[in-house]
Amino acid sequence: MMRLGQLVIDLSPLRTSRDFRFVFTARLVSLLAIGMLVVAVPAQTYQLTRSTLQVGGVATTMGVTIFVGSLAGGVLADRFERRRIIQLARSAAGLGFLVLGVNALLATPSVLAIYLATGLDGVAGGVSGTALMALTPTLVPREKLAAAGALVALTTDLGSIVSPAVAGVLIASGGVAVTYFVAAAATVATVSLINALAPSPAPGTGHEPPLRALVTGFRFAVRHRVIRGVLVVGLLTMLASGPMVLLPAFVDRVLGAGPATLGLLYGAPAVGAVLGSLTSGWTGRVRRTGVALLAAVALMPVGLVVLGVSGLAVVAFLGLAGHGLGRALTDILRFAVLQRNTPDELRGRISSLWQVQVVAGTAVGSLVAGLLGGWLAPDTALLVYGVACLLLTGALVAVFGALWRVTNDPAPAAAPAPDPRPSEPAPEGD
Repeated sequence: MMRLGQLVIDLSPLRTSRDFRFVFTARLVSLLAIGMLVVAVPAQTYQLTRSTLQVGGVATTMGVTIFVGSLAGGVLADRFERRRIIQLARSAAGLGFLVLGVNALLATPSVLAIYLATGLDGVAGGVSGTALMALTPTLVPREKLAAAGALVALTTDLGSIVSPAVAGVLIASGGVAVTYFVAAAATVATVSLINALAPSPAPGTGHEPPLRALVTGFRFAVRHRVIRGVLVVGLLTMLASGPMVLLPAFVDRVLGAGPATLGLLYGAPAVGAVLGSLTSGWTGRVRRTGVALLAAVALMPVGLVVLGVSGLAVVAFLGLAGHGLGRALTDILRFAVLQRNTPDELRGRISSLWQVQVVAGTAVGSLVAGLLGGWLAPDTALLVYGVACLLLTGALVAVFGALWRVTNDPAPAAAPAPDPRPSEPAPEGD
């Protein structure tokens, strides 16, 4: 039987690695700033235009530019010093925050300025996020990758819980301009923390032209059975997050409740995710990592099925919390498997594929769920979507046998593979 101490999140990367402590803190501060932007920009855009179309346009701009920035960041992170890339990207993001703040102080704020600054922040966030993900595994021992992944996931979940509340208080008390300036100050703190890291020289020696380098990374991911499986799992994870767009209709038409219940249900996945991170100590010790990963993936659609059949708010909350728990565990295990099987000179580009699937998968999942919600009652749509994701998980088990067989046994680091044409590297644990 597993002891309580084996369940609690493993904090040893924070104790033993000075640089990882700085990265953990920098990422948490950065996510708080980005979270405030996610709240303040839609609020200001709607206040200025009274148009949900404009709010959607700004959100789309952010999504597209994060996508582009992530791809560019993958190539840059494999070509230049990663610490410097993160510093420059976060500095550009801070400039975008300042532009938004100054614009908000004008008598007639410019909507075009909001689009441009949001686009700059999207590109900068994509670049810095990819470079930071590529840098993090080099700061901890190989056997602590799952622990590092849990701590990284925890920063995301804490940021998603705390930053909207902080942004709401700041907007209510001082307006959106104050929120933007606070976010800019947080970015200064992030850059200072990254500056304290030891230098991180560019991996490898020979570098291909950017587009060819991107193709090389993509080919490596496609040809490596474990990497390919992990990325497909990530896409399914993001697809399973799409039905959140059905929550307003579900609360209104099925539960017959109001905004207070809706707010609680929106926060339920984050509660489950934090619980998953805080009890993730076992993820670094489990031997059948592939089995644990696929079980965690299956937990997400199970949560949607529970939500779809629930007629009570408390059951709906538990279903969504289980959904969030599955997402957190999936992210932790995916991070460990992905980094164990990726050579350092390709980490930036593989990390960029992780980043872009988040943007693309969530957008597609939201679109499909929205279409289902237009044809079916919200509870039925959630049930159908959950069952479909469960069937896709079953298909993963059948198709990606290499992923199912991945273990946590000691193994040498993956060999460098700058040329995608040689035979596929042997996946870990086979």
